Amino acid sequence: MRCAYRRATLRPRILHVETNLGLRPGGVERLGAVLLELGLAERIDALVTPAVRAPAFDDRRDPELGARNVRAVATLAIEQADHVCRILNAGEFPVVLGGDDSVLLGCLLALRRLGSTGLVLLDGHTDFWDLPDGTGELSDSDLWIATGHGPDAISDLEGRRPLVPARACVVYGHRDRALQLRDGSRDVYREPMLVRNLAELRAAGVEDAATHAAAFLAAEGVDRVWLHLDADCLDDALMPAVDWRLDGGLTPSEVVGLARPLVSGGLIAGMDVTIYNPSLDTDDHAAGRVLLDVVDAILA
Repeated sequence: MRCAYRRATLRPRILHVETNLGLRPGGVERLGAVLLELGLAERIDALVTPAVRAPAFDDRRDPELGARNVRAVATLAIEQADHVCRILNAGEFPVVLGGDDSVLLGCLLALRRLGSTGLVLLDGHTDFWDLPDGTGELSDSDLWIATGHGPDAISDLEGRRPLVPARACVVYGHRDRALQLRDGSRDVYREPMLVRNLAELRAAGVEDAATHAAAFLAAEGVDRVWLHLDADCLDDALMPAVDWRLDGGLTPSEVVGLARPLVSGGLIAGMDVTIYNPSLDTDDHAAGRVLLDVVDAILA
């Protein structure tokens, strides 16, 4: 399926991709169901598309491809991209609820069918592991894959490598670089991306950081930009319901301050929300409610 470009409006349409293929079984696939139960569609006045369901998780790590579920994720990404394209072609704003970070690939594939792509990645981790060097979870490597690295089976979807060029990526909010480099991750600071860790964002100021991101992507001249919101970019004190926790993190107002100007200014074509694990949350979904408020405020 090929997308015919039409500018998105701010009328959102939610697509829940029920997947744990890029992480592990144990709850992250319920992210969308819980946010919908908490009233996300009503809060953002969104239409809802029937959920896309991933096949069962396979715990075997492919020795050739370097990670688990690589081919299944690739197949799911193409199916997901078809749905995202339909939403874009209807003049709507796709809000893709994961699942794990591997849903980013299907989102970018949809935009790549339109033309040139950009990415704003708000994440507590850099996600820039070469597949054989990581844990075997594709959520370690979504930015690495999206920028054209790794085996063709996942990085060259529909012959469209890269899904987004490194020079059109804004990578904001991570707080794991020293740990990642110690353990063997590739370094995003060696790439032509706009990269700011948590301390650097705060030193620059959220308003200036958002302005810098918009200018950086405008200078690149990409057709449309995708926003990736990983729940673990939020302060761990408010968002402990994630599988890979890190101390500290952005406040909800900082996340909104970074993302909302890019959305309201028309730069962003769609967004995904990932990694929140309801099974690690309180019975009343305290962390989920924080995430709900953040998404609502970004799209207000």
